Amino acid sequence: MTKERIDEIIGAAPLSTVDVEAIVARERKTAWLRPNPWVATAAGVAAVAVGAAFVLAPGTPGAVSPAAATSSAPELPEPCKIPTLMGPVPTEKPVDAATRLTGVLTTAVTTRLATGTTLTPNAANYPTGDPGRGPLQVVHSARPVTNDGGTCSGGEDEFVAGAATVRSGKKGSVQATLGRMGGRLNMPADCVDQTPVGMEQVCHRSFGPKGEVIVATTLTGKGGGPSIHRVEVARADRIGVILEASNAVDAKHDRKPDSPVPPLTLEQLAEIALDPGMTLYP
Repeated sequence: MTKERIDEIIGAAPLSTVDVEAIVARERKTAWLRPNPWVATAAGVAAVAVGAAFVLAPGTPGAVSPAAATSSAPELPEPCKIPTLMGPVPTEKPVDAATRLTGVLTTAVTTRLATGTTLTPNAANYPTGDPGRGPLQVVHSARPVTNDGGTCSGGEDEFVAGAATVRSGKKGSVQATLGRMGGRLNMPADCVDQTPVGMEQVCHRSFGPKGEVIVATTLTGKGGGPSIHRVEVARADRIGVILEASNAVDAKHDRKPDSPVPPLTLEQLAEIALDPGMTLYP
């Protein structure tokens, strides 16, 4: 039997009820580059639903018969369920952790920026509607998972910060995301093959002194678009850190770079991510 004949008999797979666009439209710039586990979950549910509907009858080419009924149908995963957070629960209060991380991040970044570089606020690095923040001011972004008529949203529990950089009138940006691994903070174990649409990618994986997995990627917009240095570190204490530096204030929307190169190198971003203070105290 050909694939076309099977498709003709079975029909098209039902569309997922998960609103992928709502999931991908995270309230910060990093989301457009990060693989979304909910997409795979939704596709898997659709495939199970179709696969359980019919089976091919053995020995009868082209014949299709209903699958044998079971005493109880297997329970499908709840479409908005996300993985459990990993590692110990931090003892720091979020407000205290945000204050401490602001100091750690600011010191780590400013000591590595080129001489004459200043930091200014950058609203593009913070959730939409969030009040004005100072440069690299860390905030706690946490929302419960909700399922509004089949549309999933929320679920993040992270600390985020960002700033624009200015040197000799040329601008760039730096941003950071930190949190317990699992949940919505999915750290890659290696470079991914799929490159974001409209971009070119160069990626390599390495390991830190304590076995940390470091995935370093340079993404460059085709046709002379902005460049992004992105480092994702799965720390040994099960804290995930994502750092980005771009030669545009908002690399998602700016079509052209405003500086020749991003303000920090991949090596510098990895050093910051491995700073002992870039964690949540258990």
